[in-house]
Amino acid sequence: MAARILSDFGTGSRPLLKRIIAADVLRLTGICPFSTVLSTSSSSDLSKRRAKFTSSHGRTFFSKSIPPEAVGPVLFGTGFLGVVLGIAWWARRKESQYADPSYHPVYEKRPSPNSSATTAGNQASASNTSIPSESTLPSHVPHVIIGAGAAAIFAARAIRASDPLAKVLMIAGDESTGEAPIEETGGRTPPPYIRPLLSKGLWWRKPERRKQMLNAEGDIRKHSWLFYEPLSYFVEPSELDNADSGGVALLRNNRVTALDPDQHRVTLASGQSITYDCCLIATGSGPKRIPELELCSLTGIDLTKHERITYFRNLRDYRKLQALSDKLHATGGTIAVIGGGPLGSELAISIAGEAKAPKGAKVATSAEFSVIHFVRENAPLRKLLPPSLASLVTRFEGQKGVQVVTDAEVVRAALADPKGSPANGQLRLTIHKSSPHGTGLVEESLLVDHVVCVVGTEPRNELAASAGLELDPSNGGFSVNSELEARADVYVAGDAASYWDSSLRCRRSSGHLNFAEETGSLAGLNMAIAGRGSNIGSSRTLDTELMPAAKTYDPRPLAHSYQPSFWCSLGPGATWDAVGLIDSCNLLTRTCRLETPASGDETIKEVSNFPAVVFYLTPNERKLVGILLWNLPEDLYTDKEYAAPSRLNLARKLLQDQIIIQSSDGVDEVTQLTVLARQFDLAGEISESYAELKAFTEAKKLQLEEELAAAAAASTDEKPSASDKPDQKTTLSQPSDRNNEAPKKLNKPKEPVTSSP
Repeated sequence: MAARILSDFGTGSRPLLKRIIAADVLRLTGICPFSTVLSTSSSSDLSKRRAKFTSSHGRTFFSKSIPPEAVGPVLFGTGFLGVVLGIAWWARRKESQYADPSYHPVYEKRPSPNSSATTAGNQASASNTSIPSESTLPSHVPHVIIGAGAAAIFAARAIRASDPLAKVLMIAGDESTGEAPIEETGGRTPPPYIRPLLSKGLWWRKPERRKQMLNAEGDIRKHSWLFYEPLSYFVEPSELDNADSGGVALLRNNRVTALDPDQHRVTLASGQSITYDCCLIATGSGPKRIPELELCSLTGIDLTKHERITYFRNLRDYRKLQALSDKLHATGGTIAVIGGGPLGSELAISIAGEAKAPKGAKVATSAEFSVIHFVRENAPLRKLLPPSLASLVTRFEGQKGVQVVTDAEVVRAALADPKGSPANGQLRLTIHKSSPHGTGLVEESLLVDHVVCVVGTEPRNELAASAGLELDPSNGGFSVNSELEARADVYVAGDAASYWDSSLRCRRSSGHLNFAEETGSLAGLNMAIAGRGSNIGSSRTLDTELMPAAKTYDPRPLAHSYQPSFWCSLGPGATWDAVGLIDSCNLLTRTCRLETPASGDETIKEVSNFPAVVFYLTPNERKLVGILLWNLPEDLYTDKEYAAPSRLNLARKLLQDQIIIQSSDGVDEVTQLTVLARQFDLAGEISESYAELKAFTEAKKLQLEEELAAAAAASTDEKPSASDKPDQKTTLSQPSDRNNEAPKKLNKPKEPVTSSP
């Protein structure tokens, strides 16, 4: 309401309220077409004051005496109501104003709907991808998964296993989120696949086999072990609403731009919003970049745009690098690999390996084709392995045809011919190397045909700003609790998660496949458990039919306690699996291996397939926090019928026990580590003994079957009379000496040798 004073108040110094009361006429205009007119006289008889309630047309409805002391509360209430209505209008305006996540009230002008539609259309046509129409996408999905990697597909499987009629929307996004379209999937984002094969398994296959493995159609388990599920496994997003039996929909080329946990809503690049009951962030990680190498130091041309530099991460990167490698294997050339981690070593060895060219095709010699591996440290994998094993990796790469350049950093890249085409020709790299005497840096230059950068990864955490989620300052991942929950009904799994490790008593993240698969499954189970408390449609009916009352699910969420593992395979003689914290720069390393003729003060001259165990200890407390198994199979022995004990599970158990390695009670550190290493059976004696025992039991089993068959045949041929019936007591015939031999006596176990770095 608004108050309007129609008469002169005078010029006295009385308070405003008294001046209003003493006015001759006071009109209050409201929302309704009525007004109150207070007529006052100069007489001191206040009892004659009356109020007339008239319409906007001047018609008088009734009049009533209003005491002067009531005018003040009326004015106060009128003003208070006006303030409340003003605040409500302002709040509604702000809510509608921020409905568009791309609008910023200070730095940007809000675009008109026409311009937004035009921009979206231009972007879609420029990228040659089709963004699904808003009308074809569901407005609500019970389970939304942002990402389409290993964690995402394992979460979807866990949800569907817990609730067979569940509806899951997996949003793969577009090229900006890390996964680019490929030709084998019709120019669209591929379904989830096993990423470690991009640097190993695919390179070792012939072109015909590669083509078969890249096919995402049909039955994956028959012809390919690259993809987790074929394209036929997924439901079209437009059909998810009408899917009576539920399913997993894969939305591609339409990434998530904003996440609102309070409203349980995600906003897509197309502008549509989808609400959810539970949401999983499985955005993974992206490659770390080297900005000084992306632009030509002479012309400023973007070398990444012209595909002269590859940040190796996805399936399309593999296809392009594989085609380039096959070409240079035939014509000759040089590929530079930058990065001292496991991915750098695996790629360098795979590229330098023998080309799987068709029969009769030309293959360049080692002098014509070369792979140069640049490492900032004094050896590849130096941040993970102790010096003795890291030096073996250097020799191993050399034996595979890779030229390893240590203590070197590539600082600039330029076109060898600035006037030529940026897409062709060679690149000139400027390298800073440590001088032989360590007195300074030496600058060198090198001509190469292509550069591959694999210097690490970092979590994709762009949604943290819009969702208000906490990030771990140490590793950049989303901080989650033991149930992998970042906010109410918002979970994080895979590379993007920063979790609390209950065994190691620290917060950490992991960018490896085993962790992504395990956390994806756990997050999916917790999402299914949380969804059981809400109404998600017909799945409740199926639960009632399939699950007896005595076998219902535990409604409590599951906590993360699994210790993930990771592995690296450079080839026969240089493979390893690890559990826990693997950091040779900040932790103490103790290597235990079998004593060989080459052991001692001298370094092993040739890379051999010898087994070893590396223990990682904290510097002060000497607490065991990591274990690495070098050239040791995961299982202690091999048996096709029965599961064998796992060395990795043994390592997990030792980390869970939180063992402190300190000299006490006359037992020194070397003795304690030797006892621990003996449990991993470095010499393979358990496997040999089990094989002998298995052969012995198989022979006894075969002998018993032969004797039973012979006895059955004899009883059939000769039917004894009643007088010849033998006594009830029978004795089994003794086996012959040939088959009754006991297992060979085992030799004395070989003692492992423990050494410091």
